[in-house]
Amino acid sequence: MTDPTKERWKTIFTEFDSSGLSAVEYCRQNGVNLQVFYNTRWKLKNSTTNSRSACREPLSPFSDPAGSEIRFVQVFLES
Repeated sequence: MTDPTKERWKTIFTEFDSSGLSAVEYCRQNGVNLQVFYNTRWKLKNSTTNSRSACREPLSPFSDPAGSEIRFVQVFLES
């Protein structure tokens, strides 16, 4: 990715962050391909981290609204 392209995407993400819109709505209103938006955001976010730490970060750019951790519960079903 060239520097001007990278800077343009950084501007898009800054505008998105301050828009208060969902990614879907922001992309729709601004003519941005949603999949390219997510892929580019991920690439830019992870280009400054090494691959080991990038694997440990959550994939979603959004925090857990409940503020909880994911927990697994074993469930037994009768047949």
